Amino acid sequence: MKFVKINREKLIESAQETLAKVKYYQKLGLICDDGDFVPSVHYPPITEYPLIDVDEYFKTFTLPKDGMMDIYVHIPFCIRHCLFCHYPGMVGDNNDEKEKYISYLIREIDIYRKRFGIDKIKPRSILLGGGTPTYLKPELLDHFLTEFGKRVDMSACRQYNVDLDPNSIIGEDGTKRCEIMKKHGITRLTIGIQSLDDDVLKAMNRPHTVKEAEESIYKAVEYGFDVNIEFIYGHPGETIDNWIDVMEKAVQFPVGEIQLYRLKVKAYGDYQGAINKLVRGSGKTDIPDFETTMMMKQIAVDILEANGFHENLRRVYSKTKKVFSHYAYNQCCNQYDQVGFGLTGFSSYRDRFDINVYDFNEYYDYIDKGLLPINRGYVRPLNEQVRWAIVLPLKNRDVRKREFLQRTGIEFDSLNQTKIDLLKEYGLIEDDGNVVKLTKIGGFLADEVCEQFNSLPYIPFPKERYADGVLNPYSNNDLIENEKELQ
Repeated sequence: MKFVKINREKLIESAQETLAKVKYYQKLGLICDDGDFVPSVHYPPITEYPLIDVDEYFKTFTLPKDGMMDIYVHIPFCIRHCLFCHYPGMVGDNNDEKEKYISYLIREIDIYRKRFGIDKIKPRSILLGGGTPTYLKPELLDHFLTEFGKRVDMSACRQYNVDLDPNSIIGEDGTKRCEIMKKHGITRLTIGIQSLDDDVLKAMNRPHTVKEAEESIYKAVEYGFDVNIEFIYGHPGETIDNWIDVMEKAVQFPVGEIQLYRLKVKAYGDYQGAINKLVRGSGKTDIPDFETTMMMKQIAVDILEANGFHENLRRVYSKTKKVFSHYAYNQCCNQYDQVGFGLTGFSSYRDRFDINVYDFNEYYDYIDKGLLPINRGYVRPLNEQVRWAIVLPLKNRDVRKREFLQRTGIEFDSLNQTKIDLLKEYGLIEDDGNVVKLTKIGGFLADEVCEQFNSLPYIPFPKERYADGVLNPYSNNDLIENEKELQ
């Protein structure tokens, strides 16, 4: 497809029109006072899970009827810590530590197999994340993938994903890693490009240049991987002008997916990245404000859509409907069981969620004792199950009423409709009788709209941070009868 260039004045005009709508909803109480946000990634939010007794937690757990789970594996090693990163990890070579960690990771999988009472775990999809999973020496990467492969039944796996940094797949070792990943059946790579401006990459403390990023994309395509490239908007050093340049370059790469992330200033996990201190207290003037950030998003959407990329899953734009992360779709839309391994690894099951410890030594200590390295978890009561069955599917694609009934035992239309009717009235959601989904502007403000369905303890900001309008998330919050009795 030939590159379609949009006049910059038209891009800015479109962005300003969207910004006016955003400010309107902010006055109605949908968005907090300074425009900050917390992404609706899990529900309830990860940091809100209490400490648990693992044996008690698993006492009522049952495997899904088909015995299948999606798998997440966390490998927490990077060349350096990026300014925006909110994940604990280890930077630098640390080859001895990497070998140790991989050996414990394999042992953790074995403890899970024993806990589940199965010989092999049968995944629909697999995601290796981090960190940078490919920031292992090729020989160690091959060793891990070999041992991991012995412990999973790949017969029904439809997608095998790896998240990685560009420079881990270029050069001689990068070529070896590509060959190793192909040998082990990996099909999809998500490359953290983040920007195509060298000055912005320096501000992010990224370990690569634009030239290396470009080389990694063509290398991944050459090896036949499905390629998804990621970008962050709203980061210090980004401007409307250099963001337009970045997006115009991005759509010209031979990739099937482009993913957008708004800069997260406040962590939604355990580790608080350096970006929070920088934004909150530095006095720096090159940090895009809320208004500029919202304009950046609309500019990206306009450039993507003009060049054949359309939102498939939330904030993920692809050229065809068939191209998307099966792992994300299965976890958030289908809400299938998913098990996670490694430091800060998390598991999301039909009625519960748990997360591993985030300290290396604590992780090793649990496994040395033959224990799963889980320290927090939550079995959802009915009222939170109802909200979970709305928040994640609605955020990422849609709520299908038949599936909602299966997950909760409650008819969607029997819920308290006050909030739902308000969101319809103000043009944020639509309901065709069978499916509830976000409108175009609702999708633009997906995190804030979906937080309307959070129960009071899990709304991300205090009530006074929102305007006293009809869409203040603290208003009309009950969804089911006698909800407070179920908490």
